[in-house]
Formats: sequence, C-alpha cells, structure tokens
Amino acid sequence: MKINKSLLPVKAHFFFFFAALGPLLPQMNVFGRQLGVTPAAMGIVTAILPLLWATAKPLFGYVVDYWPAHRKLVFMLLISVMTGSYCCLWFLPTPETVEPPLLEYVYKLETVDLRRNDQSLNLEKYTCHWNCTPGTFDVYLRNTTLIDTAYLDSDVTNSTCLTLNMDLSEVRDGQVKCTPRDGCDLLCYEKGLNRVKREISGSTKNLVDVNEKISGDSSVETGGGGSVYVSLTFWAFVVLMSLGTVAFNVANCIGDAVCFDVLGPDRGSKYGAQRAWGTIGYGVTALLGGCLVDMVSDGKYKDYTPAFVIALIATGIDLYSCRALTLPSLSSPTDSGAALRSVLRIPKVIVFIVFAVLAGTFDSFIIYYMFWFLEELAEETGSIATIKLIEGVVVAAQSFVGELLFFFCSGKIIKRWGYGTTLTFSLFCYGIRMALISFIRNPWQLVLIEGIMQGPTYALCYATIVGYAAHVAPDGYSATVQGIVAGMDDGVGFALGSLLGGQLYGSMGGRYSFRVFSVLAVIAAALHAAMFLEFDRAERSKAQAELVEAEKMLRPNQAVYRETVVSSHET
Repeated sequence: MKINKSLLPVKAHFFFFFAALGPLLPQMNVFGRQLGVTPAAMGIVTAILPLLWATAKPLFGYVVDYWPAHRKLVFMLLISVMTGSYCCLWFLPTPETVEPPLLEYVYKLETVDLRRNDQSLNLEKYTCHWNCTPGTFDVYLRNTTLIDTAYLDSDVTNSTCLTLNMDLSEVRDGQVKCTPRDGCDLLCYEKGLNRVKREISGSTKNLVDVNEKISGDSSVETGGGGSVYVSLTFWAFVVLMSLGTVAFNVANCIGDAVCFDVLGPDRGSKYGAQRAWGTIGYGVTALLGGCLVDMVSDGKYKDYTPAFVIALIATGIDLYSCRALTLPSLSSPTDSGAALRSVLRIPKVIVFIVFAVLAGTFDSFIIYYMFWFLEELAEETGSIATIKLIEGVVVAAQSFVGELLFFFCSGKIIKRWGYGTTLTFSLFCYGIRMALISFIRNPWQLVLIEGIMQGPTYALCYATIVGYAAHVAPDGYSATVQGIVAGMDDGVGFALGSLLGGQLYGSMGGRYSFRVFSVLAVIAAALHAAMFLEFDRAERSKAQAELVEAEKMLRPNQAVYRETVVSSHET
C-alpha cells in the first residue's frame, strides 16, 4: 500500500481530535443526568447550544477565509478551548462529594397511626421534628400527600408517642394512635437531588402545607416543584458544556475545510478516507474510557477522571500534529460575497440545506437521548454497574463497524448515486435505526443496532453534507460554505432535535419518543426523494431544450450559421 506522506498530518489530526472527544462527548448528557438535570431541562440547554455554534461556524469560517494566514492558529486555539472547557467539568462536585440541600416540608397533623415498618411497602425514610419541641426523630412515610400513618423500625408501644414528643391518643386492635401537642406542626427534611415533591393542592386535612422552607444551596430537581435553573453546579455545567461544544463544532467545521483544501479539487472524494481515522480514534478512546470509568467508580455515581485524562493526552498530541499541517496557499475572496450569494439562491442547494437540517434533528435526538434511554433501561434491568462499559462498546461498534466502512466507501457511493439520492437513503435509514432502538429490552441489544445503522445514517449523511458543501463552494469560500451548511445541519437541526426531543422524552418516555422520530424520518425521506426527482426532471428537460436549441443553431438553414458564399470571379 502506497502511503501519501503529505496526508499523514491530516489523518493524525482527525485521529487525535476525535480521540479526545471519544470518552467525553457521548457522555455529556448522562454526565448532566448524574448531576440531577432533567430531560426537559437538558433539552432546553442542548437546543440553545446549536444556535450558538450555528452562528459561530459561518462567522469563524468567514474569518479564516479572509485571513488564511491565521487559519492554523485559530484552528489550534479552538481545539484548546474545546478540551479545556470539557475538562473543567472535572471539578464540578457530584452528589456524593457535596452535602445535598436540605428541604423542609410542613405537615399539619391531628392524629397519627404508628406501625412497624413493613418492608413490602414502598416507604421513604425522613428525619422530622416538631416546631414546638426540641429533638429530631426518624420515621418512614408513604409517598403520598396524606400523612396519617408513620412507620418505625422498632416495635410500637404505648411509650412510643412520648418518645416522638406526642401524646397517646388510643390503642385499638394493636395500633397505637398519637396526638400532636397543641400548636405543633411536623417538619420533615428531604435530602437528595432527585426527590419527587408531594402535591400541595386540595383542601383535605393533613395535606402538605404550602409553607416550604429551603436551607442551603438550591439544587437541580426532577419533581414538579422547585427551579431547575438555580443551582450553581447546573450553571457551571451549562457554561462549560456550551464553550466546549461550540468550540468543538467550529473546530470540526474548519478542520473539514482544511482537509478539502489539502486534498484539492481533484481528490475531494478522498475526504471520507481521511475522516475515517477520526472514527477510529473516537471508537478506541470511547471504549477505553468506558471501561476505565466503570473500573474506578464505586457506587451509584460514576468517576469520569479517566475520561478527562485521556482527552488531555489526545489533545496534546493533536496540537502537535496540527503544527505539521501544510496548508495550501489560499487567497482571500475579493467579490464581497457575490459568488456566495449566487450559490445560496439555487433552489436545489436550498432544498438540500433544509433536509440537512432535518438530518441534524434526528442526529441530535439520537446523540443526546440514546444513552439517556440506555441508562434508564440499565436501571430497570440491573445493568447499571457495567453501563459505561456497554456505552463504550456501543460507540466502538458505531465507529469500527458502521462509520469506518461507510466513511471509506462514501466517495464511491456518492459518485454512483449522487448527493440527492444518498441523502434520501440516509434519511430513510434514520427511520429504521430509531424504530429498532425503540424495541430494545436489554442494553446490550443496542450494540448490534448501532454497529449496523451508524454507517448508513451518520457517517454517510455527514460525508454527503460536507462533500456537497465543498462541491458548491465558490473559490475562496470553502470554510464559509462549510460553516453555513454544517451550521444548519448540526446547528439549527440539533436545536430542533434537542428541544422537541427533550419535550417528547419528558412527556412520552424514551421508547415512544424514538418511534415518533422514526416516523418523521421516513416521511422526510419520502419528501426529499420526491423533490429531488422533480429537480432532476426539470434539469433534464432544461438540458434537452438547450440541446434542441443548439442543434437548431447548427442547421444550415439557420441565419446565424448559414454558409456565406463569396464570389471569386473577377470584375
């Protein structure tokens, strides 16, 4: 095999750039889930992020197109910001390392039955006290608004009421009833980030009073009350994730433009073969990171230290490889954007970009909520201890089976089918992929689905979109057009997928949300096929008309090309 040494720095960049992302990027949402972020809140956050990088991509693309001498510097700075922001998440406290906030609820009681704790009941332990007497005590309560029965670990006797600072009311059928002392209200503390609050509506006695006291820092909660947006940890997560993700997407976009510039117009179809090295790096570190995170983690919460260490090492090597990149001599465009505007007015280009947005919508939902659904499934099936290993194997299957094959073959597929048919095929495959995900019953089943379906969906679709952007870009506008097309795909598209996906997931659950998106993908594929068939028909008709007109112009009896006879006889 002949190795083109001039392309080695490009291959090295793709490998280590995505190797830095492998252990982190697939885990961003579930990392937030561990901090207590809800699906709906995550949907809002990940819907805003793509709008940021959708703006940043063409802006940075325009900058590096007009100042090509500084392209490499901007590129390397973005990579540094990306990994630096992600790795700062390392310092956020997890629920195990910070004392949970203390929530205090007031219960208006008249009499309380006391019973021994029955393990078959779904009870929760609370630390309570009376607002009129000193001391606290532990009791078990049902997760209901009516608090008329308290359960204890020990046997209940007549003296239990006195122990709990209540007066004995009566003993009937072996059940002890106690009466709170005059003017006393029961205050119970709830600890934990994921506590579902009790309802506070209605007028029945013993309902939770509206007076809720919160001490300590507020937290992200999953229940019906409280604000998800008031936690310092939550906002630190949002800011750092935003910086890292925007920097990643812009750097990725500029990296694609750099790759096409290095390849040149005659070798543009070789893009997939270069990008495949990124897939290899992503899969290797995703699997390695998943294994190591499970190995060092002990308990409910995962320790992501190995993932951050891998990302730092890979980024250091990537920055070194970027120094070796030899970029071709590029000139700044001088037409004030006229060529760019003319391309963006072509109907076929506009339609392609619109459906690229839909592809980004489906990608967004899969990226942000597939692992969320997988972790819920792991909790149901008792697989939570090995969930990071499973997720690592899923990413490795995506990378080494699906993406690798289709990135290498994408150039041949696009040459044979064309950009329109290839995008239609990818949209249809997205529908199949999400339908299959919705039917899994065990986390390991996802490995096979993703190994097969990641290639014809993400890999082929991505190669088609960036290839089309390079194909239609006027001279001097490679990074700008890449920024526009990619910004619409994983900018606007990701925003729609995140926002709609988060709301659907919160109301319908993961399984039915995937089925809804599956139907939408099949409909999008059918619409895209119909529109591109119409475009092709119109183009063939126009070409045929132009051919007929040309033939007419060449006929001898047409004035334009009529033979002119000049008399040669002497006068």
